[in-house]
Amino acid sequence: LWRQDFAMIEGVSVLNGYDVVACAMCGMTFADGIPGQPDFDRYYREASKYEFPQRGGAESAHDAARLIISADAIGALIADRSARVLDVGCATGRLLAELRARRFTDLHGVDPSSACVAIARERHSIAAEQATIAELTVGGADFDLIVLIGVLEHLVDLRSALVTLYARLRPGGALYVEVPDVTGFADWANAPFQEFSVEHVNFFSPVSLARALHEFGFSAEWLERNTRDQSSGTTVANLAGLFRKGGAGASPVTDTDSVAAVERYVARCADEERELAPRIHALVESQEPLIVWGTGTHALRLLATSALAQANLVAVADSNIRYQRRRLCGREILPPSVALERTETILIVSRGFSHEIHDQIATAGGRQRQLKTLNGA
Repeated sequence: LWRQDFAMIEGVSVLNGYDVVACAMCGMTFADGIPGQPDFDRYYREASKYEFPQRGGAESAHDAARLIISADAIGALIADRSARVLDVGCATGRLLAELRARRFTDLHGVDPSSACVAIARERHSIAAEQATIAELTVGGADFDLIVLIGVLEHLVDLRSALVTLYARLRPGGALYVEVPDVTGFADWANAPFQEFSVEHVNFFSPVSLARALHEFGFSAEWLERNTRDQSSGTTVANLAGLFRKGGAGASPVTDTDSVAAVERYVARCADEERELAPRIHALVESQEPLIVWGTGTHALRLLATSALAQANLVAVADSNIRYQRRRLCGREILPPSVALERTETILIVSRGFSHEIHDQIATAGGRQRQLKTLNGA
């Protein structure tokens, strides 16, 4: 359905692109031609971007608001406040802290990043451990609820993960799941092709999510399409659901929505990307020295597929300490503090986080810096 390509950060990136395809049997859409789960596990362990060093480990206001919404949903769905809860991919522990505020008492988290685990323990006093889903095979059926917010879309080996999670749930236990909703990708403004990210490899619809979980013994108890605010300028389509271990769920049906949804999204993104071409051309023609701020999906895609790499990019800046001092398209990735000591114009490529980057630069003392924003956000 689409070919997505990325420039690679040396020593960090897992992939340089993939094909977005649909299963001919069930209709689910996903990324094909990608490395195996161990490569992604290593990436999330060694290069996590969820530690938020630019904010001292604190989530953004939008992330915090999003997690409050999720905690409220879980609180409404799970009446037993003594339920043993595991948050897989707990990041810095904010969701579990919100559940504790709603009087849940038996809370646990796992995350592949040791730095995230340390923040969860120190900032929120969460019982967190460093582990991937594959490492959860050690242990019995000892949880009443497993929370997977922004997890299933990242998993190459979805089959093994769901088998493991099923085994760790007590009889009658449940999964609470949130994933991006492919049927709404085209309905909300974002950078072109942003939803086909460097980390998301499964693109679920309500039907394909329910079908995948049904195949491994989970019945849908509650499932809704909704939205989440990702940043001050970006809203994303979201699916949230509670899936019970066992039960008599409906038989799976073929997903007839995802292909059309992807085709609609690709058409919209292609139109938006064509609007960027003259701005990129002007940067190339001017050869003005630029520092690109950020190494997200949009920047990596444009560096691989457009003329942006031909502009006079003298360096890149990024807050992720795992990326710093590595190279992207031959340019060194600098810590923000170092980038702000230089005099070149800063080019903000990100659309969804443009306002946050402006604030970060201003807070760091770069208010008077010459800034350009590629997307006009």
